[in-house]
Amino acid sequence: MSGPIRVLVAEDDVDLQGFLRETLEAEGMQVQTAADGAGTLLAVGADPPDIVLLDLDLPDLDGLDVLSAVRRRGELPVIVLTGRRLEQDRVAGLERGADDYVLKPFSSRELIARIRTVLRRADHGVDATEADVLTHEGLVIDRTAREVLVEGRKVELTKREFDLLAFLAAHPRRVFSRQELLSEVWGSSEDWQVPATVTEHVRRVRLKLETDPTNPKWIHNVRGVGYRFAS
Repeated sequence: MSGPIRVLVAEDDVDLQGFLRETLEAEGMQVQTAADGAGTLLAVGADPPDIVLLDLDLPDLDGLDVLSAVRRRGELPVIVLTGRRLEQDRVAGLERGADDYVLKPFSSRELIARIRTVLRRADHGVDATEADVLTHEGLVIDRTAREVLVEGRKVELTKREFDLLAFLAAHPRRVFSRQELLSEVWGSSEDWQVPATVTEHVRRVRLKLETDPTNPKWIHNVRGVGYRFAS
């Protein structure tokens, strides 16, 4: 990424908005702010930033709906900022396509690290040293075009669903724990995200790929350990 990182801060709390601006600008980032969902979507549509920091509790629109709308506009990285601590809220945000989920209150060092990690993943994607196209028994994963075909039929996956599938398919027969997948695919850990995030994404990928998701052909459970891609 050339030039300073451009961040859109979608946050209605004036004090927190000011703290975020000061913190990010101290790191050499350019900051634009929005105080509601409508302003966020207008800013994204007019001049997309490099990354969005999105508060879920905006005054006019539900933050999850704003997240879905941002996702429909492309692969723009989004980090959710929220005080919602229930696991179901985390899973809902990640299901809608959030790249990371930061709980309030948070430290400035943690937030900066998360931003750089998410942008690094967005820049590099899957390992460029591995094959661009992965195939297995009717499944084709084109990692350059980020497309998936099942028996010639195109399957629409979210960014994170694609990354999870591509990572597992690039390492056939190897078993990964949920914690390992959080680290490798999400660039996170149990301290920041729950292993149920992985479970839910595997479930969603199976629903989209498999004729019988209860008897999966490609992503298999390994009892007490995690998951592996079919041999």
